[in-house]
Amino acid sequence: MKRALRDSIILIMSVPTIVSVYILALFRGKMNAIALFGPRITSAAKSSLRYWVPDIRDSSQFELFRKSMRNNIRRWKLLFDMTVVEETPDTFKINVTNCPFCEVFSFVGLREMNPYFCRGDWEKAKDNKEKWTFERTRTIEAGANFCDHTYRRIASDKQL
Repeated sequence: MKRALRDSIILIMSVPTIVSVYILALFRGKMNAIALFGPRITSAAKSSLRYWVPDIRDSSQFELFRKSMRNNIRRWKLLFDMTVVEETPDTFKINVTNCPFCEVFSFVGLREMNPYFCRGDWEKAKDNKEKWTFERTRTIEAGANFCDHTYRRIASDKQL
């Protein structure tokens, strides 16, 4: 039931994009349509991360980052199953065991769009490269059972 609710929410939100991709595909081909819409998906995914991945001033605030991530995870439980699997002063790692975006876009025949959702994480990490690093070795879109998101504090002069 929970999965059906999640997928329904994402499907309703995604209908305009899905329809637009398929209409454009009629004229330019499916892969060209996906290549056009993909960066927009990445941009939207990155933008949505402001509600998940907190902003911090510098790496000295990584403790605040970890606490905020923990709080933000609770808000996203409606759509994602997430578990904190490692938390130290310099590391925060979560596993996400479902991705309604990957599920919905695969279901409607647009599986090729899924990597663009995942790229949003990397784009957010680029913007914060002086504060923390991001690692991910597994993704649902690539066939894994979960996505592993690892955030690590960048050592600053204050910490040395």
